[in-house]
Amino acid sequence: MSALPALAERASAVRSRLPRFSRPAPGERFVDKPYASVQLLLISAVGLLVFGVLMSVSTTISAASDTSGAGATSIWAQVVKEGIFVAIGLPIFWFAVCLPPRGFRLLAYPILILGIVSLMAVLVPGIGIGVYGARRWIDLGPLQIQPSEFAKVGVLLWGADLLARKQQLGTLRRARHLFIPLLPGIGFVAALVMLEPDLGTTLCYLLILLGLLWMVGMPMRYFVVVVCAVAGAVTLLALAAPYRWQRITSFLHPFAHAKTVGYHAVEGIYALASGGIFGVGLGQGTSKYGWVPNANSDYVFAIIGEELGLLGCVVVLALFALFAYTGLRIARRSADPFVRLTSGAATVWLCGQAVINVGYVTGLLPVTGIPLPFISAGGTSMLATFFVLGMLVSFARHEAPAVVQARRAERFGRRARIERWLRIPVPKPYVPPKRRQPARVTALRSSR
Repeated sequence: MSALPALAERASAVRSRLPRFSRPAPGERFVDKPYASVQLLLISAVGLLVFGVLMSVSTTISAASDTSGAGATSIWAQVVKEGIFVAIGLPIFWFAVCLPPRGFRLLAYPILILGIVSLMAVLVPGIGIGVYGARRWIDLGPLQIQPSEFAKVGVLLWGADLLARKQQLGTLRRARHLFIPLLPGIGFVAALVMLEPDLGTTLCYLLILLGLLWMVGMPMRYFVVVVCAVAGAVTLLALAAPYRWQRITSFLHPFAHAKTVGYHAVEGIYALASGGIFGVGLGQGTSKYGWVPNANSDYVFAIIGEELGLLGCVVVLALFALFAYTGLRIARRSADPFVRLTSGAATVWLCGQAVINVGYVTGLLPVTGIPLPFISAGGTSMLATFFVLGMLVSFARHEAPAVVQARRAERFGRRARIERWLRIPVPKPYVPPKRRQPARVTALRSSR
């Protein structure tokens, strides 16, 4: 009996030397935990996807006005289609989570080439589907894909890989190395999108460009010039078509054009105003019955305001704010320049797209027809969003604290069951490549 206290003391000493996995240290904040970025990212994304599913179900109810047999069969068509794309998007999300940062760099050029080829193919009669005078989709039997959404991912990965390589070589000190071939490449892809035509999607490419240049640390004087050039290009594109310019000018006084070009903005404002603080109830809104155009895609935020009220709108905005904070947190905590550029530009792209959508629904910006990420109905957009979300989760798993924690867990055999079941590989620490000199400098030194 006398040996029991000594044995208990020895076991307590051994236990104290083992790493802690589930118990946080005294005074440790949630954001200081190794997997905090992963958890915050999933909380914001899952919350937004829940809103997307709810709004998909709610806006489908508007088809109930047709009580015939055809209407009864088509009432849940949108929900079924949304479910199909979610079922396809989940494996894409899992694939991106399992992929290391180097894998995304290897996929940059294949995705970009595939996006450019599909953008060219959509302009060919017989391949691209024309709707309201625009060719933006390719018919693949039961599904229709929009190539410009996949091209966004390709441009994002290609631009981040290009700037990361130049940063490694130390050639970003000159403006021409910063802008070439980045600006011509993105401009070429944006020109293909404008041939469809699709000004709203072109704005997303410009958001990716600004996000990359901002994350790479471009001097402020150059950044101001680029922003002014982007604003001038958007103005010229708007002037090229009269209906675009009318949309830009009518948002200042939408009620003066309530029956013509200001109809969308006016009906969106009416829908938001009728919701009040708590809304009229999920599925109880009336604006989606032919009043608000594109209630399930472009103006889904107006339906959220009507049915869930100001409270629902605030929750959606808070989730986007959390997503933006987490994306920039991943970029700030990463030592890999490619991860830093990609995560920052992806956050600027998705959150900037959300700001534009909410802006024109509330009457603060001109109507551009950009969908609300995670929430608006749109199959190809959802697939691209699933891939970007999985990529950000993969980057969050490769943060230094998360890598240390995962390797400790693997060493002591305490990996989570879900990681073992999904066979998610243990993240590897980032090893910076050896700094290489540009080819011109290397040749000059060898000649000497």
